[in-house]
Amino acid sequence: MSTGTVAQMVDDLRQQIDSGDLKADGKLPSTRVLMETYGLSDNAVYRGIALLKAEGYAYSRQGKGVFVRDRRALIAGARRIQGITQAGERIEWRHSIRTEAPAWVAEHLGAGECVERARTVRRGDEVLQASRSWVHLDVVAVVPELDEPRPCNPTWQAVYAERSGNPVEATSKVADARIATADDCEALGLEEGKVHAVVLLRSVYVTGDQVIGVGEGVYAPGHPLDLKVS
Repeated sequence: MSTGTVAQMVDDLRQQIDSGDLKADGKLPSTRVLMETYGLSDNAVYRGIALLKAEGYAYSRQGKGVFVRDRRALIAGARRIQGITQAGERIEWRHSIRTEAPAWVAEHLGAGECVERARTVRRGDEVLQASRSWVHLDVVAVVPELDEPRPCNPTWQAVYAERSGNPVEATSKVADARIATADDCEALGLEEGKVHAVVLLRSVYVTGDQVIGVGEGVYAPGHPLDLKVS
């Protein structure tokens, strides 16, 4: 029996999942096997498995064990960010604040306070996209880290679904265009005093019959966008 750490165990399992040695929907090694392999207690193994679940690498089936999550459907943390950007692009978080829902958001989410999260996608000094999401406070009660200006691993929707047991769906995506507002110009780094047309992509997220979040992506002129909307 070798002696290891929880971090080593988790890192080894991540690598085996990413490499395909552990297949999607295949069962993870049992608690006993992991205890013997790494010289860990059962509680230590449970903590490591919980971290893999939170990162989107694994999921439980009641009475059957822990299984590998399909990474094509859900990519965690920094890997997910890399997956939604192109080579040379990076994510920058702007803010996460409590605010009153804008009128068009309130039509979906309801009037009142929500959490607004904002970020941009950059390539070098150029901003390609600015996105915002407005999240219902019922979600924040379950995912309190939404109040912090940093990513949720793997996404706030997935973390909420995991913790609450309520599935989250994107019920609609609507593409539109508008003349850039002052906020658009600031976020995208567009020259003020000129007219810029930007493309919008708006999404609505629901659990059951309740809308729990609304998202808007604003794309800079000239940035290619593959629109798959309904």
